[in-house]
Amino acid sequence: MLDPNPWFWFALIATVGLYKLELLTSLLNLSRLGTQPPEALRDDLDEDAWEKLREYIGAQSRADILQRSLQLGLFLVFWWAGGFPWVNQYAQTLHPHPILQGLAFIGILWLATSLVSLPFDAWDTFGIEARFGFNKTTVRTFITDRLKGTLLAFIFGAPLLAFILWLFDNVENAAFYGWLTLSSFTLLMSFIAPRLLMPLFFKFEPLKDASLQQAVIDLAKRLKFPVAEVSVVDGSRRSSKANAFFTGMGKTRRIALFDTLVDSHPREEILAVLAHEIGHWQRGHVPKQLALSILTNAILFALLHFAIHSETLSAAFGIAPATTAVNFVLFFIVVTPITELIGVFGSWISRKNEFEADAYARDAMQDSAPLASALHRLNRDHMNHPTPHPLHIILHHSHPPVLERLAALRGNS
Repeated sequence: MLDPNPWFWFALIATVGLYKLELLTSLLNLSRLGTQPPEALRDDLDEDAWEKLREYIGAQSRADILQRSLQLGLFLVFWWAGGFPWVNQYAQTLHPHPILQGLAFIGILWLATSLVSLPFDAWDTFGIEARFGFNKTTVRTFITDRLKGTLLAFIFGAPLLAFILWLFDNVENAAFYGWLTLSSFTLLMSFIAPRLLMPLFFKFEPLKDASLQQAVIDLAKRLKFPVAEVSVVDGSRRSSKANAFFTGMGKTRRIALFDTLVDSHPREEILAVLAHEIGHWQRGHVPKQLALSILTNAILFALLHFAIHSETLSAAFGIAPATTAVNFVLFFIVVTPITELIGVFGSWISRKNEFEADAYARDAMQDSAPLASALHRLNRDHMNHPTPHPLHIILHHSHPPVLERLAALRGNS
């Protein structure tokens, strides 16, 4: 039986309140799409292209609203119908060891959440993205990507979770050691993911265009950017959208160009995009973002310290007595508003970093035109919302809107 204690009411108000905020944000964002493109983008978007962009953003928004509504309804029904205690009781029948019971409880809920999201992911890929000409993902790739993700979650996530649960059951100051463990794991993954994990999903091949490769290497040397290799990623196997990034730390650092970028952009634009990515490194954005992630985890583990053994937290979801694994999961459900607020701050930092990287690329290329041209092309080809609502930017955008970036490149902002 659910106990309507403060945890209960906080979780209910937070969950429904966030849903209403997201709904309002989506509707406000849609209202910002006028009948004509912004003046600065009219050379990129004719009447047909603008109408197609509006349809694309509308389709995405409607799908997002439907998904959020269904997920909220299923969550509330599951909660109030006694789903959490049922899963907990079932998990306890699978193994006598409490940590393995806890992993089963977490795993069942994670699997259920993934299954609810799966039809929406499929519709986004094979419905919306395919309809507007972006999708290149086959059903086989779609399925194998998710199977690989599940396997990696089991290989890496299960032992990590088991150790953290063991800490809370057996060690004083477990929150500190749990945070230290997760931080160490995060740092380790930043080194091994580029070499061991990313190739499981993408094929990295040497850049075959010798002239472009030399231009990239010359740019990296001129900007004092140490790089182990320049690779082309088979992004076209999943989407027609272009991208570029660098990954890794130290000797594992790699510049990666999506084949869609190489095939659809002139050389100066490619170099400007790379200069932007190098700007992130030169301005120290990567370690700063990593530090922010570690700080975020510190805040969450400090709060978790006070909730992990709370009988009232588990009672709010109909479970008694409390267990470490149960409260671990329920805690992260309840603190969703806090994680959202931290996410807002992180997104603000990210947008600030994008402006800095743009400015770096402009100075590195000694001209704003190459990056401005690339931004025009990327925004047109990706059909991004050119004038999103400020609330939508605050909640969801890691990158500034294209018009703001173009204005900043011109020195107008």
